Amino acid sequence: MRVYVDVNVLYYFFTANEEFGERAENLIEKYSGDMVTSALTVWQLYILFRRQKRKLSLTDILSELGIEIVPLTIEILRSAEQCKKLDLEDAIHYSTMKAYGVTTILSNDRDFDKVEVKRVF
Repeated sequence: MRVYVDVNVLYYFFTANEEFGERAENLIEKYSGDMVTSALTVWQLYILFRRQKRKLSLTDILSELGIEIVPLTIEILRSAEQCKKLDLEDAIHYSTMKAYGVTTILSNDRDFDKVEVKRVF
């Protein structure tokens, strides 16, 4: 079973977040090889780390963690724009999940409880 990994789980993992880092690490270890995320996630991580002036090879690291990066397509964007329950960024993640038949998301974001997915954190 493939799961979608949200940007917050990866950020907690990469930064060894004091409160959520261990939980994020456990989830990444548990689902390694079965995770998928949007190219949007890579961009979001890039922005977050750029603010901290940290340089990471995100594509290499995500690949090593067993995370498949899928494209953000015009169809996914159109679907996201129709989603009224989530902000655009979350709607893009949700629409990506739907496009790839993924029904479970690893996320600390309770906004995903508003839509029909299983949120694990």
